[in-house]
Amino acid sequence: MAADWSFNRVGPFYALQRRLGLLDDHDLAAGRRAMLFALLAFVPALLLAWPQGHALNEQHQRALLFDFSAYAVVIGIIAFVLMEQTSDQRMALLIRQLASHGLVTPATGPGLQTARLAMDRRTGAWWAEALLLIVAYWLAWRWQFRVAERIEGGTWIGQVVAGDFRLTLAGWWALAVMMPLFLFLLGRWLWRFVTWGLLLRDVARCDLRLVATHADRCGGLAFIGQYPSTYMLFVFALSTFVSASVAKQVVYAGASLASFKFAALGMIVFLVVAFVLPLLTFAPVLKRLKRGGLVMYGGLISQHNLAFEERWCSGVQRPPGADALGSPDMSSLADLSMSYDMVKRMLPIPIVKEGIVPLVAAALLPMLIVAATQAPVRQVMAALKGLLLL
Repeated sequence: MAADWSFNRVGPFYALQRRLGLLDDHDLAAGRRAMLFALLAFVPALLLAWPQGHALNEQHQRALLFDFSAYAVVIGIIAFVLMEQTSDQRMALLIRQLASHGLVTPATGPGLQTARLAMDRRTGAWWAEALLLIVAYWLAWRWQFRVAERIEGGTWIGQVVAGDFRLTLAGWWALAVMMPLFLFLLGRWLWRFVTWGLLLRDVARCDLRLVATHADRCGGLAFIGQYPSTYMLFVFALSTFVSASVAKQVVYAGASLASFKFAALGMIVFLVVAFVLPLLTFAPVLKRLKRGGLVMYGGLISQHNLAFEERWCSGVQRPPGADALGSPDMSSLADLSMSYDMVKRMLPIPIVKEGIVPLVAAALLPMLIVAATQAPVRQVMAALKGLLLL
């Protein structure tokens, strides 16, 4: 299933880039395209803003070079493109592990192949990318209008006069290229997140060969719980954009950094919950596995304990071959008890800290950078500990 599996080599946007020679079927050229898209978004805007005095002036909140959000957009574009390379490798590895861990049976194979093809169709759907593009332009217009409306005299993007939004030359480029590109790439990854969740749902419906006593406490599925770490760059880009907006409010509007503490905590909680949701598709499977494991091992322990008592407590000698469970001695008693205890401690969702901790770190890093500009590092770290309840 994972031999030629790709998370990004589908869809009209991919086909367009391939026709333009920006990539090919064997090389996504993520680094080169990331820099190209970043330069395409920012450099023309800077060149258009300079003659009109919007690139650099005494009113920093109106200058492009002092607009933190513009840099966050560029960082986001770079992160979204670089993710294509890392996600292809990591997601394919996760899918491949289904077979390498022995969870796939010959009867399961066709179902997994069907799930994979369904994901390809969803991810590469032309209507999805067309809708994302339309929404990206609409949001770009609304975002620029709101930004210009909040600052008296407007910004490098434009200004609102008597309810009429007048774009600058740089603002036209931001509306035509910079913001739509950022929002479109953001939307593509959100859509891929949805299709990945649907793939996990389809995988959960397959007859996987799970083991209730597996040491990962997830029946052998714990590796699936590592998938959120694939979205580290996505979370970092999103947090950078939010942190840039906070920084503008703190630096230019005099807002208190502490007032954004709960907003930051809310975003982290939202991200964790959002990335855990797709794993809920395995909850019924693991619940059935745990219930069946408790019944099976509970019965085995009862049989074994009866044999143990007959041999060691009652003095009854059982005939040769009567011990179907092996020798009813102390060691086998401990082994069965340990197996039963492992089944009892099974997790309802295959979530592991290796998948969540990188997300939290990626979300916190931009916020820490913003906080460090307004407070000593020691104070920032103390606040961080309070935020994480350490």
